[in-house]
Amino acid sequence: MLRIDRLRIRRGIKWLQGKAPRSGLTWNGRFRLVPADGIAMLFAVVTLILTLVLHTVADAWWPATILLFLGRWPWLLMAVPAVLLTVVAGQRRPMLIAVPAFVIGLTGIMEFSFGLGRLAASTESEAPMRIITFNMNGDAAGPLLTGLVRGWEPDIIAIQECGGNTHQSLLDLPRYNADIGITCLLTRYPIMSIDSMRRENFAAAGGAALVKRYRLKGPRGEFDFTNVHLDTPRRAFEALMHGDADATVTITGKTAVRDLESRLARRWVNAGRGPRIVAGDFNMPTESAIFRAHWSSLTNGFSHVGVGFGATRLAGWIRLRIDHVLVDEAWVVKTARVLPDYGSDHLPVMVEVERKVR
Repeated sequence: MLRIDRLRIRRGIKWLQGKAPRSGLTWNGRFRLVPADGIAMLFAVVTLILTLVLHTVADAWWPATILLFLGRWPWLLMAVPAVLLTVVAGQRRPMLIAVPAFVIGLTGIMEFSFGLGRLAASTESEAPMRIITFNMNGDAAGPLLTGLVRGWEPDIIAIQECGGNTHQSLLDLPRYNADIGITCLLTRYPIMSIDSMRRENFAAAGGAALVKRYRLKGPRGEFDFTNVHLDTPRRAFEALMHGDADATVTITGKTAVRDLESRLARRWVNAGRGPRIVAGDFNMPTESAIFRAHWSSLTNGFSHVGVGFGATRLAGWIRLRIDHVLVDEAWVVKTARVLPDYGSDHLPVMVEVERKVR
């Protein structure tokens, strides 16, 4: 049976508070730095550095690119003990340092969203348009895909890595218009036109993006909907893990290709006729310099009104939010959530939007 030594606990608290012998530093007889201060300051400095790196040079400097795509959970292994120790110390100054740093790290490193955009969301009575984006990982999610559609009844579902064995079942879903291929689209709305970017534009540079733009006729008129699946940096990281001598060059080169893909894809989106919605597997979190350069002018549904971490990519202990639904200023985002596991290595994202009345 585990026995708690209360005397040791009391001594530990006194040490944190600087009340134990040689447990504090004093300058000029005025300012006294105690261990709880040091823990809080160290935690705050590390958190601020990581946050700044992620939000300034991730996907612009190769070490920061690696950090961008690593799991963020190790930060919690430092954060939780640091905050608990400052709280246990019961002193105001360390808590005033550690608690705000924890909030900064929670949002800036862990991508936690408080959904503050809900406060400004429109309260119009029209039923919102329900959109789902889902990378189904080939046929991995095939048996569950029709259940996803029937269970959530989206008005539009954009699918990436659309498994060939599920094509017929998608075509057989009642009340949906379908476009089937490597990416798929199901929609309750009439499809007025379909335009695809030539994959040669990306392949020539070493990329593998898929970008498809649809003109849909919704309840309040026509709008553009673009289904995107941008290239992954995974192969570059695999080269690093395998000890490839040119791995860092590969990462830098792959980043340049991914930047080119996003630039061309955004230009393609802008060439259509608004209003615009873009959804799919972007293969990058929102902190990415590439994402910020080419996509941040659009409203990210989950970042705006979603609550929680919103991770969509499941890779062992790594959890990242790389699947997004973006809208332009013609739309109000009402709700956003990550749906349960449907058999893929990605989780579906569902966003409800409402078209503004002009």
